[in-house]
Amino acid sequence: MVEAHIDSTLENSGPAMKTSIPRRLGLLAALVTVLTTAFGALLTTPALAHTRLVGSTPGKNATAASVTEVKLVFSDRIGFAKVLVKDKAGKEYQAGDARRGGAEVTQKLTGPLPSGDYTVSYAVVGADGHRIEGSDLTFTAVGAQPTGGAPTAAPNAASPGTPPVGASVRSSPKAEAKESSNGAARWVMIGVGALLGIGIGVLIVSRAKRKHPSSGE
Repeated sequence: MVEAHIDSTLENSGPAMKTSIPRRLGLLAALVTVLTTAFGALLTTPALAHTRLVGSTPGKNATAASVTEVKLVFSDRIGFAKVLVKDKAGKEYQAGDARRGGAEVTQKLTGPLPSGDYTVSYAVVGADGHRIEGSDLTFTAVGAQPTGGAPTAAPNAASPGTPPVGASVRSSPKAEAKESSNGAARWVMIGVGALLGIGIGVLIVSRAKRKHPSSGE
């Protein structure tokens, strides 16, 4: 009875109704596929996104001076860390245990590293519980330059023949005599120049009078 009713309904609805049903089923199947794919991606992403090293100080293959610590930066919070710093001969330079702070791990060293090449090895456990290890972080340290040098002269030290700062400087008798004679010669030249000027002025006036005698004469 029900099947007959459905058949009669489909027959009465015409070809448009018969075409829309497969289309709706296709859209529903596509929606289910998209949701399933998205749900699977959400489940697999945390498993793939393990904690990893994203930075360091000194940097990889970098050259640094006065290195007293090594800092490692990871992509996630660190729950356990072990760091070793070795030179080419295998000598270790870490001092104490590594200090953790969020996603950063800091390893103090015994002191400024001598000049040479060093390798940092680490083993850490991230917040997801996954353990990661690495030993490919290398850098070059440049030792501190010696501070000894040529002694600098004291500020108040005077070179031979130079009077100390603040002392009055007096000329020698010869210099004073020379300066006095130069002053006297200077005044003589000034006097001679003045006399020459007066004489030239008198000569010009007398010539003018000769060319243009006054009417009273």
